[in-house]
Amino acid sequence: MRITPNHPRLRMIALSCWAIGAWVVIQPGLLSVQTLSAALAASGAILASIMIAVGIAFWLIGNDRRAGVAFDRKGLLLNLGPSASFVAWDNIATLGICQRYSNLLALGSSSQLGITLRDPAAYLQSYETRLPASQGPLAAAVRVIERLLRHDRVAQEPTVALIAARRRRLGYDIVIPETQLGGSARAFIALIDAYRTNRG
Repeated sequence: MRITPNHPRLRMIALSCWAIGAWVVIQPGLLSVQTLSAALAASGAILASIMIAVGIAFWLIGNDRRAGVAFDRKGLLLNLGPSASFVAWDNIATLGICQRYSNLLALGSSSQLGITLRDPAAYLQSYETRLPASQGPLAAAVRVIERLLRHDRVAQEPTVALIAARRRRLGYDIVIPETQLGGSARAFIALIDAYRTNRG
């Protein structure tokens, strides 16, 4: 069984990010030059760059037909756009709802699925960074944009120390935004519980 992300919502978030980025770029031109400080102009350029970069990330995931979460008898295969990993059923200690912000890819999600692991090292062995399966100029440009996103740890490869820090901050080792689950985090937990029950 495979659950796909909410592709239309991901693309809508991308368009919203681009609109905000464009507005930030255009807005200084509407102001008087005397009232626009150099610091404000620099801040606006940085914000616009971040919003455009995040928009590209969402657009690529929103068009990535290989993205999603696959269930099998051994566990969950998480193909989440910027990363792919595997979580064995026996490695899941707890599942829950995370309401706290984790990174920029949580935009547009009211909550996230939280997973606490019994053995983070086993999860890390399966983890790999990847680019969304998409073609065209955006897919090529994301290699450059990825460096900017790394500053927000959107695409940063996890370590045991980073997972421990995430657990202290969010209460979970892995957090997956609802937009990448194709529905609510609560419904996804019920789906996992039902699948594990039927599997047993």
